Amino acid sequence: MKSLPRVGLLLLGVFHARVTSTSPEPLRFVSVSAGADHVCAVTDGGDAYCWGSNSVGQLGNGAADSVPHATPIRVHSDVKFTALSAGFTHTCALERDGRAWCWGANDTAQLGDGTTKNAPTPTPIPVRVNTDLKFKTIAAGGGHTCAVSLDGIGYCWGGNWHGQLGVGDRDGDGSAPCCYRLPRPIRTELRLRVAVAAGISSCAVAMDGKAYCWGSPQEGRLGTGAADAANKGADKTIPTAVAGDISFVTVLPRAWHTCGLSSTHEVFCWGGDLLQMKSAIPERVTGLNDVSTVTTGHFHDCALTGGGTAFCWGTNADGELGDGTTRDSAAPQRVATTRRFISIAAGGNVDVSTPGQVATWGFSCAVAADDGSVLCWGDNRHGVLGNGSTERSLTPVRVVNQ
Repeated sequence: MKSLPRVGLLLLGVFHARVTSTSPEPLRFVSVSAGADHVCAVTDGGDAYCWGSNSVGQLGNGAADSVPHATPIRVHSDVKFTALSAGFTHTCALERDGRAWCWGANDTAQLGDGTTKNAPTPTPIPVRVNTDLKFKTIAAGGGHTCAVSLDGIGYCWGGNWHGQLGVGDRDGDGSAPCCYRLPRPIRTELRLRVAVAAGISSCAVAMDGKAYCWGSPQEGRLGTGAADAANKGADKTIPTAVAGDISFVTVLPRAWHTCGLSSTHEVFCWGGDLLQMKSAIPERVTGLNDVSTVTTGHFHDCALTGGGTAFCWGTNADGELGDGTTRDSAAPQRVATTRRFISIAAGGNVDVSTPGQVATWGFSCAVAADDGSVLCWGDNRHGVLGNGSTERSLTPVRVVNQ
């Protein structure tokens, strides 16, 4: 047999290398959470990835900057996480044994590490919440965080100027009068399923399904009735029962309103928005049945049915409802996709810095049931759609996941 020239052997070797080379396996996510201008998600292996704004280190990648991060970045940690919550400008997560970690803004002690610091050095990598407690749920809000321990005790930490920590006062500790820098037990005898922090309020669900809220009642966000909503000085510093006899699985307060999922798989919402108060007690969202998941944004909400179909409602200036239009809708609209989802999150922000003007934006993200990819839609000025661009999309686009 005639031997091949050396150059032929080299070419064959190059060709063989190209054939056998493999690309990285696509990331498979199991849950997603949306903040004001960033998104984070957890993979099936427990790794956390974030994208969007990183102004105060909320992406957890070891730095803080003003550049939109339009594709997922792995959080700078070897810890394996089981749950994650993107707050307005900070993020918190639980590892497998229930220990809590947070990163990002810490100007009101929302990280719970015993400090109160932000500029010029935020906290761009996960730090342990300074406690020996183990938690089963955690929720990052605006300037505070709440969590529930394995034995059902609720704890909150961070800013407390409206009593949003639920500890019985509107104070802070000696060195940080605005805030409590370490987890403090919520003042209640109730055992809790979940406790969720919002902007200047918080809510929880007791083991018996009863919902409780505390903090500022303005706009009716606590669900305790019109009298409280109209009284600007009626801050609730301890958990106060939400009106009605609805049994809830979870409640999700956001900035000006709250939504909850009932044990009968229905969605109820209360409160208003920056422009008007809608209802100071829970009202059922019509047009939704067999709901498995609900999420609240600043001015829009989304839900998943038991079969994984996504619906959104509310403002839609940036396509955050995902129905292919920019028309607002008080009625739930089906997201324009045939994909089925296992997790969904609504995010967004508001700018009121200019007197007499209100600028809002919103977006949504969801985890696909079939392959664990994340799809997002809506505003994209900070790269929160994760598809490598900063252009908005009125329908779902796939996040870059490898």
